[in-house]
Amino acid sequence: MKFVKSSVVVVLLAVISIFVSGCGAREPMDVNVFRSVMEAENYEITDFLPRQAENAELFRNHLIVTTENYEITFAELIEDAYARNVFNGVRAQVENNRGSVHTSTTVNAVNHNMFEQTSGGVFAHIYRVDNTVLYVIADSEYRSHVRELIGRIVP
Repeated sequence: MKFVKSSVVVVLLAVISIFVSGCGAREPMDVNVFRSVMEAENYEITDFLPRQAENAELFRNHLIVTTENYEITFAELIEDAYARNVFNGVRAQVENNRGSVHTSTTVNAVNHNMFEQTSGGVFAHIYRVDNTVLYVIADSEYRSHVRELIGRIVP
């Protein structure tokens, strides 16, 4: 009986530590890291701010990389609340465009959110940390490559 109790305690402690480590606060994404990762891939980075006159004052940075197979958008906003609104708006668009067959993953933690969906041959990934948002839409066949890029950008 003593072994069972101690085993239960060990398992509970392991579960709690996994939960806490996965839900802790994260550092915001860095525009310079985004730039260096994209430049290392020889992608052309487009500054979207000049085209976005009506909401430009809400953004510190708004950069886009477009290839024929995927688009990667990085946004740094002036406040966390605006980043949450961008995250929720993009997520709603992605969810509205999904087909009847889809897979999705959602994370809502202390200062970050992640939503990922694959549907109809399209892979979408949205990630927010504090006032930064990373949004990727890609052909599903490029999911592995795009996830590797995301892993190099997200702290």
